[in-house]
Amino acid sequence: MEVISPEGMRQDGRTPLCLRTISCRMGLYERPNGSAYIEMGNTKVLAAVYGPREVRSVSKQQLDECVIQCQMSRIAASQGERVKRPRDQRTRAIGQQIAGVFHAAIRKSKYPGSQIDIFVQVLQADGGVMSACINASTLALIHAGVELVDYVASCTASINRQTPLLDVTNQESMSGCEVTVSILPNKGSIVSLDTSNTVHQDQFESVLDLAMLGAQQVYEEMHREVENYLEDKHAIMSHR
Repeated sequence: MEVISPEGMRQDGRTPLCLRTISCRMGLYERPNGSAYIEMGNTKVLAAVYGPREVRSVSKQQLDECVIQCQMSRIAASQGERVKRPRDQRTRAIGQQIAGVFHAAIRKSKYPGSQIDIFVQVLQADGGVMSACINASTLALIHAGVELVDYVASCTASINRQTPLLDVTNQESMSGCEVTVSILPNKGSIVSLDTSNTVHQDQFESVLDLAMLGAQQVYEEMHREVENYLEDKHAIMSHR
């Protein structure tokens, strides 16, 4: 099956440079300090944040900074077929990568001797899973009131033959590389870069630039949700 039709359209009706529809919400649950949900096309992720709280393990305690941990899991049929375990080597590796991303974004010195735990659950996976996990985690951290140096916004890009593709699905990533980039959008800096499969050096820069452009657009959607959430919360408080 062709990734791009002769008319220049992708299988889901998008043009090569178009993001999938993004939908996100903050404050879904009361028990965590922060929570969020995001849909990027058919990829759907929940995130919950606990903390800052007392470090549970003395061996991990850092008196001058904050311990940040992330655990990723997936439901049994998240990829259209049942998976044997909600957590495996791949999910643990992604969890460690996400924790590393937020080491660069959280003002750790504000929470000395504390611990922040991020839990992400993949409900449905159709490409850009790590990006969706990072974006949901950002919103959950903001909901928890954790101080960040900036939003972290993430997006993927690929290339099919000579055509760059933004925000790729599983099917599209199978036909080529997948570059996942996470940025601090207001500072204009990259905090993480991950590639799956090989990408030719001559093509890498254009794919990276496209992923960064997509991440900036994702940030705008996330920021809009934060503003809407704060407006709704203010309206509720003003009527009490």
